[in-house]
Amino acid sequence: MIHPILDAPSPEKKTESQQPHPQETNISIPKNLTRAPKSTSLKDLLDKEPEVSSQPVSAKPSKLSTPFGPDDLIRCWEAHSETLIDKAHLKNTMIHCTPVLLADFKFEVTVFNPAQQEELISNSIEILKTLRTQLQNDQIQMHIHVDTSNEKKPIYTSTEKFEFLHNLNPLLSKLKDEFDLTID
Repeated sequence: MIHPILDAPSPEKKTESQQPHPQETNISIPKNLTRAPKSTSLKDLLDKEPEVSSQPVSAKPSKLSTPFGPDDLIRCWEAHSETLIDKAHLKNTMIHCTPVLLADFKFEVTVFNPAQQEELISNSIEILKTLRTQLQNDQIQMHIHVDTSNEKKPIYTSTEKFEFLHNLNPLLSKLKDEFDLTID
């Protein structure tokens, strides 16, 4: 039994009450409790053996790689676009930009402007998750390509307007010649 010390006598005098009792001598205080806690070093962490869990480790599910064709991809792409009620811009993008199947379970989607590209990128996790589930293939990857050839050049002058309309309908030059019209 440990008795509390109420008055600390000087170290020179030892009284009978200060002598250790036979029961107290068997108690040993570990050295690490008598000093301040030390910091952890990387070496100590590396030297420790890894803890072994007694619970069985569940096997990771194998990656699915079921082959599919371009028709299957387009069917699942359109089915997912029909489920998008609140995302009209994404739905229209998916309807007008169909995917093209490439090699190694990759497909490419050609969009017409950067806004459509951003819409597909921001929703790519949801799209790929749905496609991977429906097609039973975890290796599907999507690439987005912006078609810059569709970019329109602004028409400012009358000559540019006439050339643009002439490209649409070549008979316009015949009309201009018959009525002797000039371009301002």
